[in-house]
Amino acid sequence: MLLDPLAILVLVACALAWSTFDLARKFLLDSIDPVPLVFLLGALQAPLFLAWNGLAGGSWSPASGYWLPAAVSVLLNIVSNVLFVAAIKVSPLSLTVPLLSFTPVFTAVLAIPMLGEIPGPLQVAGIALVVVGALTLHVRPGAGFGPGEMWRAFLRERGSVMMAGVALMWSISPPLDKMAVERSSSAFHGAVLSAGVAVGLGILLAVRGELALVGQARQRPGIVAGALVASAVALALQLVAIQMVFVSLVETVKRGLGNGLAVGVGALVFREAVGRWQWLAVVLMGIGVGMILL
Repeated sequence: MLLDPLAILVLVACALAWSTFDLARKFLLDSIDPVPLVFLLGALQAPLFLAWNGLAGGSWSPASGYWLPAAVSVLLNIVSNVLFVAAIKVSPLSLTVPLLSFTPVFTAVLAIPMLGEIPGPLQVAGIALVVVGALTLHVRPGAGFGPGEMWRAFLRERGSVMMAGVALMWSISPPLDKMAVERSSSAFHGAVLSAGVAVGLGILLAVRGELALVGQARQRPGIVAGALVASAVALALQLVAIQMVFVSLVETVKRGLGNGLAVGVGALVFREAVGRWQWLAVVLMGIGVGMILL
């Protein structure tokens, strides 16, 4: 499948926006707990999408068949977003975020029965390289390079195990989002996703008596604002992108580019230990993304 320049631009911009959002979340976790953080960002993001839908003249009444995939996607996003921020809180950014490269593999497989989307041979090879690169990230000095060693290294890292669960859930939600957007609009569905996550986590915080924890965000208002802008732009671009190309390709480009940025940011900003195997992994993932874009 040959991608047009506009689609490539949207895909790359989407990946950069998600990477910026990851960085902002990592900074914020020093001052606010994971659940209140996800709740706050969802609550602040929903009005932006409502305004977008209003300005674009979008419909406020989705077509028949919208609410089931939308509701399942909301539930998956509630769990996965909390698990994501918990993972990057307990483990290095350069090790956990790249594990989301498993997402396009799951997505490609699930999109076949759900959407009838079958990637071409070059795209399949690109997806495979991205996954190999993600596994290579777990190779450490003095450790073996076999599957057994990489598997044990994976299990030792709590954040890695949690992020693998996130990858599985995020492989299911994009096809559901595409089904929902086809029956509404990107703006309307973005508002439903954001509001749904906020309502779900708001109820959880209220039951626990922890709503006051949201106030922790006042310690870093500038980063909260940056995270809000990055998250809204990232989600908006993703909902637009899945209408232009296969969802499996959206996920692969997003993860491939995002993984390289996560390794670089982890090393430069958070002083995480990054060796030659990790940079080799970044190269493999970059080649994989390039094959997808051809």
